[in-house]
Amino acid sequence: MRWWGVGALVLIAGCQMGLRWQLVEGDGFQVRLPGRPQYEERQLETGVGEVKTQAWGVNRPQGSYALVLTDYDQPVARLADAPLMWAQLKAQAQQRVQGQVTQERAVNWGPYPGREMTLSIPPERLKGGGIAQIRFYFVGQRVYGLYAIVPQAHQGDLTQFFDSFQVTSATPANRN
Repeated sequence: MRWWGVGALVLIAGCQMGLRWQLVEGDGFQVRLPGRPQYEERQLETGVGEVKTQAWGVNRPQGSYALVLTDYDQPVARLADAPLMWAQLKAQAQQRVQGQVTQERAVNWGPYPGREMTLSIPPERLKGGGIAQIRFYFVGQRVYGLYAIVPQAHQGDLTQFFDSFQVTSATPANRN
């Protein structure tokens, strides 16, 4: 199965710089990003057919942040515990950020299952070293991916970003 999720890190590189945390409200969710996000929408062919993917991202000196959502034609909660899917996502994340997974765990947003991984980024990849944190929530027929890459000195911003995410509707209005 091909997931665009970790590919969001590529999107982040081209995003606008911003200084203030701004609320982004979308179809079924809300999240705060540190600046004015750039938006991108794609139709992607995957192992389960064509999917619609939307991404909001911000890149600033203190870190890069993105929310990526992917809509599927069937419920996705079973993917939260699929070992092969999770192994692929970890491998993609490690390759993309050239970091080492230091922690992974199951997380939930209310009744919705999720997974999280934290990666350490070496100083040769990010000046002074850093942290990448990636979290997925499986809600109905949608997967939300939250991505953050920050220098060591700005790890405190991770909590503000991840804690701001909310599912506002389990049945988003815009379906393919």
